[in-house]
Amino acid sequence: MRQDQAERLRLLARGLKQQIKAQVCGVAKNCRVIVITSGKGGVGKTNLALGLSLALARNGYKVMLLDADMGLANVDVVLGLVPKYNLSHVFSGEKRLDEILQNGPGGLQIIPGASGIEEMVNLDTLTLSRFVGEVIKLTKDLDFLFVDTSAGISRQVLSFALSADEVLVVSTPEPTALTDAYGLIKVFKQNQGSGKLKLIINMARNRDEGREAAQKLISVVRQFLGLEIEFIGIIPSDTAVPEAVRRHQSYLLAYPHSPASLSTMRIALNLGNFLPEKTRGVRGFFESLFTYFRGRDVREVASKEEKRS
Repeated sequence: MRQDQAERLRLLARGLKQQIKAQVCGVAKNCRVIVITSGKGGVGKTNLALGLSLALARNGYKVMLLDADMGLANVDVVLGLVPKYNLSHVFSGEKRLDEILQNGPGGLQIIPGASGIEEMVNLDTLTLSRFVGEVIKLTKDLDFLFVDTSAGISRQVLSFALSADEVLVVSTPEPTALTDAYGLIKVFKQNQGSGKLKLIINMARNRDEGREAAQKLISVVRQFLGLEIEFIGIIPSDTAVPEAVRRHQSYLLAYPHSPASLSTMRIALNLGNFLPEKTRGVRGFFESLFTYFRGRDVREVASKEEKRS
């Protein structure tokens, strides 16, 4: 049964790929920048970011993943990679961006962020210009740049979300995770975020639980914030995920026919099938990001009580 599902997904990918890729790449060579974030830690955000990136890379898209989780940068850990350099070495002038890139499975390229993400806040104009130039050079043929942020509503996390055209919010069905996801979306609205918000429910015990959790969050956000969120899928709770982590692999590669892998592949293909009306591309994303980092006011919710209101 799972093999049949996997074969259908492969056929879908082949059928859509040429049409979609031509259209996506035809928009001024602007690749899609997708920020993946969550209100609460421990919801499987990084594993999902890696899974979606790999799913698209394995279907012929050119994909890069920026590990922008300042507290727990661990995309490399999941894959068993040991990067010697990260963005901090680029900003210090020790290395070029292309020299710190990590080659992941299936052609996926990974930018190890670590402490370098936090250093972005204080970069001088010359270093910023050099960095943006290197990024544009490296991403000129990309289809997707995924950005895996920290969880929560820090200034840095919000800056990434506010700069993106597409923001994937990851939550589990747990009430605390849904409440924190609402808090993140609320602050996004308060800061006049304009990106397309999309919701993924991860670690659901079954599809009914996943749908119920999604509808609950969507309804509350619509009622109290006046925003619409696109619900793009459910990833079931699956023992293949932690088992793959123990093997320093992505579950998508270690257990390609597992329920989590098949669901991730389906979501990834749906993402590929979505053609945004407009995209700022990599240049626009980083220019906006640095503007937020360097002075544009970003409102944060400081107290837990306000966040939960």
